[in-house]
Amino acid sequence: MAAYYVENKKLFGVTFFSPTREGVYDRLWFLYLFVRSLATPVTPQADLIWVKTGSRPGVCGLDNSGNSCYLNAVLQCLCSTVPLVELSMSKDLGKKSVFVRLLEEMWLGTNSSCAPVEARSVLCSIFPQFNNYSQQDAQELLLFLLNTLHDDLKKMHCSIRQQRQEHNRYCTTESTIVSQLFEGQLSYITLCMHCDQQAYSTQTFTVLSLPIPAGILKCSIQDCLSLFFEQTVLTGGEQLLCSVCRMRRETAVITSLDKPPEILMLHLKRFGCKGKKQVKLTTNVAFPMKLDLTPFLSSSVHNVSDSSYHLYAVVNHTGHLNMGHYTALCHNASAQTWHLFDDSLVREVQDTLVQSPNAYMLLYSRKPFQKPKIQGL
Repeated sequence: MAAYYVENKKLFGVTFFSPTREGVYDRLWFLYLFVRSLATPVTPQADLIWVKTGSRPGVCGLDNSGNSCYLNAVLQCLCSTVPLVELSMSKDLGKKSVFVRLLEEMWLGTNSSCAPVEARSVLCSIFPQFNNYSQQDAQELLLFLLNTLHDDLKKMHCSIRQQRQEHNRYCTTESTIVSQLFEGQLSYITLCMHCDQQAYSTQTFTVLSLPIPAGILKCSIQDCLSLFFEQTVLTGGEQLLCSVCRMRRETAVITSLDKPPEILMLHLKRFGCKGKKQVKLTTNVAFPMKLDLTPFLSSSVHNVSDSSYHLYAVVNHTGHLNMGHYTALCHNASAQTWHLFDDSLVREVQDTLVQSPNAYMLLYSRKPFQKPKIQGL
């Protein structure tokens, strides 16, 4: 049970939690527990804007069930990804998944917050590494969730197609809304430093994990991108086998962006090792509201306009490596406003305050999001 007070110590709200039930799981993502508040209207504090989702669709806090801030921050980012919300809440998917029911609560509900307690239980059943109350990595969780949703949507699509076309015994569809939105492609050109033999390869990505320049207190996201895409030379044990020389040679590797994704997710590599000690880089990385990736495109990309992106979500990490806290800054496409989500606390912020020295993940969209086209909104 959690109780909430205002500055005069007057109790204005109580939230009750029910224990999770083992074995009650929904494979397609989450079960969630809808928590009702017994609150009566009060005057909000000056520095915090409490908003009911009924008046601000998509603005819904998530209660912390014990070091679950990493989960809450990730869910807020997904809730702000309009194309994912629209498709997930459409009738085309048939039976509602747990993720859809959670989205409905966050977009169409009438409460200022909800508590995805059972959602966490289901998450832990699918991914045992999250089956404790210690701090986890938000970027790792986001990848797990997207991969799981992608796999489950593929199975669902195959099941529907097989029911409609029984003669198609096997379903080979690999594309889902997840891959269509979040997947991009990198290209690599390897150049033998001895004979100039070139080889070309590609790699699909969902998140770009960017190194942070060492030894400085402040840099820009463009600096991190330049470091990621800079030409490298493989020497020593990293040398590649040249097909012409028929032996291992020093090799130059040129990396570029071959297929820009619809949703660009950037991860700042703040956590690393210094000798045998794990450390967190506290470098202040500045990032723009509009990002241009033109300098990093491969020559095969003809439409340069595809390289312009608009910021819509930020995951922040404050504190130390093992004792930190995650929050999210998300742009609400319905109200066209930014909000800071600190678990169940929600605060509206100005565009100028989105820039955060604690940014850990940045989510950009190729086009600015508009009000979601969902039934009931």
